[in-house]
Amino acid sequence: MNYLSFQGWIRHITINLLSINVHPKPGIHILNGHYISRDDNVAKEVFAHLLEKIKSSGIEFVDFEQAVDLINQKRIPKDKCLVSFSFDDGFEECFTKIKPILDLYNIKAAFFINPNFVDGNELYRSNFTTNVVKANKAPMSWEQIQKLSIEGHTIGAHTLDHINLSIDNRNELELQIKGSKDIIELKTNKSCNHFAFPFGRIEDISELGVVVAKENFPFVYSQSDFRNYFSFNGRVINRRHFECDWPVNHVLYFLKRKKL
Repeated sequence: MNYLSFQGWIRHITINLLSINVHPKPGIHILNGHYISRDDNVAKEVFAHLLEKIKSSGIEFVDFEQAVDLINQKRIPKDKCLVSFSFDDGFEECFTKIKPILDLYNIKAAFFINPNFVDGNELYRSNFTTNVVKANKAPMSWEQIQKLSIEGHTIGAHTLDHINLSIDNRNELELQIKGSKDIIELKTNKSCNHFAFPFGRIEDISELGVVVAKENFPFVYSQSDFRNYFSFNGRVINRRHFECDWPVNHVLYFLKRKKL
């Protein structure tokens, strides 16, 4: 057993213990995933099973943009727990496996994509999946992304190349941030108003990166600091990482009370 798998096993056991008899708290939560599972053999029904278990815990699903609107207006419910979904990186199974399950529950999610991953040649995609996102997955096509958009899902930007934005080079930041927005708007024929910075931790974007992102997008997202609705002095909305094949008690454990 290598260090990473041992570390993952310890984390799994720890959350199992901490999540005994856990109950979700009132509030709004954006759960952010990437795929059904790292294992391509896992069927999409595992996500349906997770959603059913979440729903049976008294949680209500809301569309992504409805959740964002409530959070942005600070209209946080005090008597119910609302959950919405987003997915980063634009893997093909977001369309072939995740979308059909969202459709069953009539949920509109957000999909944050890297245009150069969609358009890249075989060498680019191999480097992207092996060295950047470390998940051996194919990207969605523009036709699939356009269908998601037409059906009411949100298409957001995730930079051109999924780079770490903890840099202070304005030209590079504008290329990656605004460049991804421009291509998405061209391909979908819609305004692109949502941006999630890659890797998602607070330390993965510089102050200048946040400034450039807010110059181009009304809404910017992390995948960090999930106990607070906002970071970077209210300019960034925080999401919580999950994956579709997680045990339901692990997901419920992270649906804790949050602070404005």
